[in-house]
Amino acid sequence: MSHIGANFKPGDKVIWWKRIPGGDYVYPVAAVVIALTAKRIKIQGDGDGEIVIRNVPPESLQKREPI
Repeated sequence: MSHIGANFKPGDKVIWWKRIPGGDYVYPVAAVVIALTAKRIKIQGDGDGEIVIRNVPPESLQKREPI
C-alpha cells in the first residue's frame, strides 16, 4: 500500500492548483511542501502577496520543473 503523498517530500517545490471558492476555475500558486499528513500535504505558498500555509489534497499539487 502506498502513502498518499508518496510522490512528494518536505522541501519539494510544487505548483498548487488553487480552486476559486464556488467555481471550477483554478490558478497556479508556487509553494513548498512542509510536511505530509495521512490524507493531505501541508504546503507554504504565496497567496495573493501573503505567505500562507495550507493542508491540501495531493491531487491539487504538481511538482515544479527546474528552470
